[in-house]
Amino acid sequence: MGASDDGTIDIRRKMREDWDRRARVDPRYWVAATAEADEASYVESAERDAASLLDGLRGRIGPEGHVLDLGCGIGRLSAQIAGRFAEVVGVDVSPAMIQAARALHAGRPGLRFEANSGNDLDEFPTGSMDLVFSYSVLPHLPADVLESYFLEVGRVLRPGGWFRYQFWIGPPHDASTSDTLTIRVYDRETFDRLNTDAGLTVAEIEEIDYFDPVLQLKPVWVNARRTSTPARTVTELAGRESAAAPEERELEYGLLLYLAVKHDERGDVGEAERVLEQCIALDPGRPEAYLQWSRHRLDQDDVDGGFKLLEALTEAVPDCAPGWFYLAQFAESLGDKAAATAALDRLAALRPPEPELRKEAQAMRRRLRGGR
Repeated sequence: MGASDDGTIDIRRKMREDWDRRARVDPRYWVAATAEADEASYVESAERDAASLLDGLRGRIGPEGHVLDLGCGIGRLSAQIAGRFAEVVGVDVSPAMIQAARALHAGRPGLRFEANSGNDLDEFPTGSMDLVFSYSVLPHLPADVLESYFLEVGRVLRPGGWFRYQFWIGPPHDASTSDTLTIRVYDRETFDRLNTDAGLTVAEIEEIDYFDPVLQLKPVWVNARRTSTPARTVTELAGRESAAAPEERELEYGLLLYLAVKHDERGDVGEAERVLEQCIALDPGRPEAYLQWSRHRLDQDDVDGGFKLLEALTEAVPDCAPGWFYLAQFAESLGDKAAATAALDRLAALRPPEPELRKEAQAMRRRLRGGR
């Protein structure tokens, strides 16, 4: 992540790089986040959410309408509603997402995709859109980026146009100003101000039938009408002091591990290992991906490959007791008693290894010495 001369980062660049990285792993997973993490659930979720989008518009936008999908990803919803309106345009900060969207939906009449800057809609003239919609995008944005987009939506909507978007309203839940993944929750006062400043009047708020166990809250669909000129124009975004918050990295790492598990369950070993490789690249100081990948290698009778992964783990995380124990196991399988003994010595130096792990390590040491 590049920093400016004063050591800060450009949040637009970080958003672009973050979502390009996620798109290269699995764009469907990152834009839909279904529990099944597969193509069938992606399609089902797209059909369901597009139906909810259209039903909630209540016939307010006719077939001659011009529609903008803000944060379109790979066109999950854009493609579902294309053909119902004169034009549907999807915009996203990630060129990788846009490239995938164009490839997936090439040749669809009245549908196009464009990469944008990450906080404005300069590509679109004032008053050019009848509808702007956004699903599962705005709550992931830093607060100043969110404010910029609200102002821009108010600008590009024609007078009387509609903004339909998914949002979280409740006890505030914030995140680092550089975090592009964590869901933010806004209180009613902030929600009202965002709409008012953008020249929008909220007409309906509809609860979505999903309860988030972490936030203890349900998201909502919002219908807001453009009734006045936005209070101000978009200003330059401030720099950020840190490139990645620990909470954001932990969340992304956990979601990647989950995706690898789902690939495992389907027998997609190659895809699972590709995701685990991304886990390690994201945070080489966490042991879970190394351990999971080494088990894959063992299942594939690649003991040497698993051994090398565990060597990398113990070098990156030298206080990981399971890493040293499994390294000793793999070394024993390879017939390298010296390496196995050395790994057990490192394990013994840790205070204190788990009782069960210590018991198994002692049994292995006796085997290495020729005892029972």
